Amino acid sequence: MFSLLLVLPACAGQPAASRDSTRQMVDTLASLYDRAQADPMRYPYLNARRAAVMESTLAREPRLATLRNRFLLAEEMLRANQNREGIQELEQIIRAAGFNPDGERITPDAKPLFDLLAMGYLRLGEQENCIDNPAAEVCILPLAGNGVHRQTEGARQAIALFEKILAAFPDDHGARWLLNIAYMAVDGFPARVPGKYLIPTLEQSGRSTFPRFPNIAGDLRLGIMGHAGGLAVDDFNGDGLLDIFMTSFGLDDQMQLFLADGTGGFVDRTTEAGLDGLTGGLNVVHADYDNDGHPDVLVLRGAWLGEQGGFPNSLLHNRGDGTFEDATSRAGLLTFHPTQTAAWADFNLDGCLDLFIGNESQRTFRPGAPPDSNRSELYLNNCNGTFREVSRHVGVDVDEFVKGAAWGDVNNDGLPDLFVSVMGGPNRLYLNRGSDSAGSWRFEETARKAGVEQPIFSFPAWFFDYDNDGWEDLLVLSYDLRHVNEVPEAAGREYLGLPLRIPHGDSVVDVEHPRLYHNNRDGTFTDVTSRAGLVKAIWGMGSNFGDLDNDGWLDFYAGTGAPDLNSVVPNRMFRGKDGQGFEEVTLPGGFGHIQKGHAAAFADFTRSGREDIYMVMGGAYEGDRFANVLFENPGWPGRHWITLALEGREANRSAIGARVEVDTRQPAGARRIIYRTVGTGGSFGSSPLEVHLGLDRAVAIERVTIRWPDSTRTVTSYPGLELDRRYRVVQGEPPRVLEAPPVPYHKVPLDPNAPKPPGS
Repeated sequence: MFSLLLVLPACAGQPAASRDSTRQMVDTLASLYDRAQADPMRYPYLNARRAAVMESTLAREPRLATLRNRFLLAEEMLRANQNREGIQELEQIIRAAGFNPDGERITPDAKPLFDLLAMGYLRLGEQENCIDNPAAEVCILPLAGNGVHRQTEGARQAIALFEKILAAFPDDHGARWLLNIAYMAVDGFPARVPGKYLIPTLEQSGRSTFPRFPNIAGDLRLGIMGHAGGLAVDDFNGDGLLDIFMTSFGLDDQMQLFLADGTGGFVDRTTEAGLDGLTGGLNVVHADYDNDGHPDVLVLRGAWLGEQGGFPNSLLHNRGDGTFEDATSRAGLLTFHPTQTAAWADFNLDGCLDLFIGNESQRTFRPGAPPDSNRSELYLNNCNGTFREVSRHVGVDVDEFVKGAAWGDVNNDGLPDLFVSVMGGPNRLYLNRGSDSAGSWRFEETARKAGVEQPIFSFPAWFFDYDNDGWEDLLVLSYDLRHVNEVPEAAGREYLGLPLRIPHGDSVVDVEHPRLYHNNRDGTFTDVTSRAGLVKAIWGMGSNFGDLDNDGWLDFYAGTGAPDLNSVVPNRMFRGKDGQGFEEVTLPGGFGHIQKGHAAAFADFTRSGREDIYMVMGGAYEGDRFANVLFENPGWPGRHWITLALEGREANRSAIGARVEVDTRQPAGARRIIYRTVGTGGSFGSSPLEVHLGLDRAVAIERVTIRWPDSTRTVTSYPGLELDRRYRVVQGEPPRVLEAPPVPYHKVPLDPNAPKPPGS
């Protein structure tokens, strides 16, 4: 595989080494894509090519055209967005099998056929009304206004089939859930839903005062159509405005860079940035790895592809002018493993950011198997633009199917500790024990002692101080892979108030829920999930956190779903409640998008002091594409904020890991301290490195204290900073006000008849 890395002649206009390193990665990715195209049956997400191969094989070998193989072909067609072809094939199979879709009761043997046919019609409705003609409200629960389907054939056919399925299988809560969604699509919810099948809690309650966040991505030309992917938001060209870097999961999906134009809009600068030909990536994480003052981007590839997932990651070095070069090889990071998670931190406090990359070892799902070649990696920064791998040397030996990684200071000793989220096994917590007398660094694995091994099937995770007590807590979202095809069943059960229990083989098991762990201040945690209101059926994927309402309590948004096309469930928003728990505001806030949600970022794009949310949408299958969303914050009058852009000197330039305390005076003289840690947020989606702090109804800031992540744990304190201002804080220097006026969004409503831009 390494022979794919070619050395090409230099071209004028760029330094030869920069251009060649990028060209080498482009050629490597193109070669890997060509290899996949030549053997698509080994790649589960090349669905159009797979369907063509299957159809050709069945035509050439009639003896293979069994009903089972034809069913698999129809399923592949639907995954490729060949919905009418798949529907036609399924209807032919039903007739060939002797089942009368308009006659007798559906039997258990016939049920999978009717389930898939109903889903095919529902998907057809989504394709014709939402995917081909996206509007701001499409696919956001409860479906209303422009979210209602204009072409109703797909949803109406789905309704008829789901009602027939429920007549035979009344306890199929997945079919019941999807039936309610289909009725919404034709403006028939709740009035026309048969009473015995109605899920009334899908209707927005009038009791909530939480305002709606409109989706304005289309008006800003940011409704980019793609697959599951990664996202990083930061100022990539140094003009003081936040830009958007995004990727898409498809092996030949072009990554994209949109720069803020200074007038409230964004422009595609992918080509000018030198990114053409750099493709794929399910996640990205960004940081200034070489301390030159410019945020760099790490793109992660190969996730969910198993033995075919030997893809390189890309470390994209930011030249500071909005252009990038691929520095993976010269930095010492060129390896070929399946991964989608990584996290930056300066674990040895030498002022240079180190990097953990969590790979997907198949050993997790093969008990007793020998060590896997896809062990996770921990790279020590050599402080010269290169890294060396030290995982086993320092005691971070992870040979598991890793889906999330987060650094945080568990015991407030100034040393970053590492949490590793494992899919299908106990999670890991590595406490940073510092260096010994010989200068060797050491980590100690303490997850069992700390009480944070659950959930066994977990995905995104992050440290955050949800109750503002100055100690980092931990949230780990669940992704129950055992029931990945039964997401609607769990959604139906939850919204009906039923136990989250699903048949599994000959038994019935509980669906795994997230875990919120409260820091006990002694290296252990207490599971407070139930009292925090988070015992939910969440198949969490891309997720992140911030403070939407500037009340000083952190909120989080969870992208949900599974590859299966029946995974039509809402992404979910949870609002922090006074440090005691979380209130779900998915429906009233307009966040309940039912397409699959991936990388998310909370960001103040307009410099207005309120955080919006950008999320990359779409699934893994080739036809499961959707437009990204940008939820605009309507604002919270009377609540204050401060934004701090920190810059380390002895500490790493990004100031990742710095702890911020803002001591505020609230009305009537009450004092309140609000805590934050510099970082990009959740482990699937990368928010800006600037720190936005909601200050509630503070009347003054008494003092801002920063604990810098350097070898002496420097503490600096700044009295008298003003409310509702942005500051740059360089370590060792007085804070400087960033005199940058707000830049309101320049919205241009989409003309549905206009030609669609590239990538949309």
